[in-house]
Amino acid sequence: MLGALAATGLALATTSASASRVPNVNWVTLLPPLPGPKNPQPHGVPHCPKPGRGCVGVEVERMKALRARLGCDHRAVFTTTYLELTRTLRRMVHSDPKLFPHPRYLYAEDALFADVYFKTFRAYDLGATVAPAWRIAFQTAASGDANGAQDMLLGINAHVQNDMPFVVAALGLRTRKGGSRKREHDAVNAVLNHAYNTVVKAITKRYDPLVGTTNSPATPLDDFGGLELVRGWREVVWRNAERLANAKTNAEREQIATQIQAYAGGWAQSIASANGGLPPGYRAQRDSYCHQHLRSG
Repeated sequence: MLGALAATGLALATTSASASRVPNVNWVTLLPPLPGPKNPQPHGVPHCPKPGRGCVGVEVERMKALRARLGCDHRAVFTTTYLELTRTLRRMVHSDPKLFPHPRYLYAEDALFADVYFKTFRAYDLGATVAPAWRIAFQTAASGDANGAQDMLLGINAHVQNDMPFVVAALGLRTRKGGSRKREHDAVNAVLNHAYNTVVKAITKRYDPLVGTTNSPATPLDDFGGLELVRGWREVVWRNAERLANAKTNAEREQIATQIQAYAGGWAQSIASANGGLPPGYRAQRDSYCHQHLRSG
């Protein structure tokens, strides 16, 4: 069942039209949060000692530097995805301030979330053990004939389903007055909706023409399906963060953490194996395309 769902999600995520052309009801906002503690609260984190708008710009520059260093390394697909999402987040915070009524929390979350990614990336390069979802994502990027959409989805799965529950739990799920922060968590889905087409275009331009070939304007509901896949993942993230925050003992928390990593790892395995239909040697074709386009760009 898991493999079938992942393959379906991959098919939906690899076919894109304009995200504004499809309905995008943020249904997760209808699901109430569970009770939980008021602490912790937003605080300074690496590269963002005092949470503010400038912290988002710091992460944009870090991602630009990593992407430039990676060149045609297939891991650059997710770095590009992350970069475009962060740029869109920065624009929407400025253009629609009511979307995030507690921006200090958002800035801290964005910085800590990104720092987890950079630390995981560095740890893997140094030969350290990383979570199964990240190991599969990085190994797939290093070998095999996966397409660009798989690289994108593997990175999103690992960073969202594996990493984000711990980030959310570390920064707290409630305001000082006891109100839930779930509304702001769900509001990020609007950012994903706005950024989706930009992400697909950026990956097509730099790394894999197949992603652009499958972008049929005649099938806008596929776009809706891809967004719904990630929206569902983010709802699971919130519920797992609640479980972490409400755990009574370290042993219970460690058990939940193991379950989170195993769940994300299962998705990663299914996504990585869902590359049927690609021509033999597609990896070499992708690399040639990337080198040509990076030189010309």
